[in-house]
Amino acid sequence: MTSEDRHDRDPAGRQAVTPADAQAALDDIRRRQEQSGAAELRFGLSRASVLTAALLLFVSFASFDLPNPWGGAVLLPGLLLVALIVVRHTHGAPVRNRPGATGALLGVVCGIAGFGVFLGLAAALSSGGVPAPHLVAAAVVVGACLLAAPRARRAAEARLRRRAERRY
Repeated sequence: MTSEDRHDRDPAGRQAVTPADAQAALDDIRRRQEQSGAAELRFGLSRASVLTAALLLFVSFASFDLPNPWGGAVLLPGLLLVALIVVRHTHGAPVRNRPGATGALLGVVCGIAGFGVFLGLAAALSSGGVPAPHLVAAAVVVGACLLAAPRARRAAEARLRRRAERRY
């Protein structure tokens, strides 16, 4: 028995993992990662998830028009919607992956940009004399987000497919 043969066998006499077996295992892991990413996208950008997030965004933004004691009262429905989103994602999601740095950064940038658009539009509407500028601005921003959601989902799915194709 040569020294190479001795290293290819374990003490029980079974064959060690061959390079082909290792590659097949890695390919299977990559396929499972792609499946879990697709399942996460389907759930996170499902109609129910998007509508719940849109309702939360609308209630939060529209509450800027309420007088002082009532503006704080909107905090309770907003917190209930956040709790609903968290519970639904925690218990209903088929996959719970940690967000990647790129996805988290993209979410923060989109959130800041959306809030900036809301504030600019509300200021423009307020200077134009619209009676409830934040309500109208909230409706416009949330409507734009709802219209953009299907495109965002398709873009995310295409990115996921591209990443998977590069691996194979």
